[in-house]
Amino acid sequence: MNMFDEARAVLGVIKMQNITQGEMARQLGVSQSYVANKLRLLKFSPEMEKKIIEAALTERHARALLRLDNEDKINTALARIIERRLNVAESEALVDMLADTEAPKKIGGADRLFKIDTFKDTLKHSINTLVCAGVDARQSVSYYGTKTYITVCIDEA
Repeated sequence: MNMFDEARAVLGVIKMQNITQGEMARQLGVSQSYVANKLRLLKFSPEMEKKIIEAALTERHARALLRLDNEDKINTALARIIERRLNVAESEALVDMLADTEAPKKIGGADRLFKIDTFKDTLKHSINTLVCAGVDARQSVSYYGTKTYITVCIDEA
């Protein structure tokens, strides 16, 4: 049973027994905030739930995403968390940056992040073009702190 199934089960019992979150918490032997946090997970669309589960993200990853105010920001954050394999602390920092309306000014502009992502997409497309042409080419991406390292290998033989 995944985190979303658990949340649906809790909601089902609450509705079936017509009880409050506090009463549900007492039955489970947990805090009311635990129940509330579990139920918050139901705000995700089925598609988002699937992405979160397939990426093997934790409930803390998911709850961090819920701090964002719209689905576009959530999708952006989720894609970066998955692509960069961010841990919970790094994910929370990313969400903080995306949630902060002043963040683009603090980091040199959101345009900068967009340009970096565009460059990485263009490079990936170029590598795929070489591979389709029969050239042995590949790239590897690694992350260290705030730096991204991209290595391109092309066999010219």
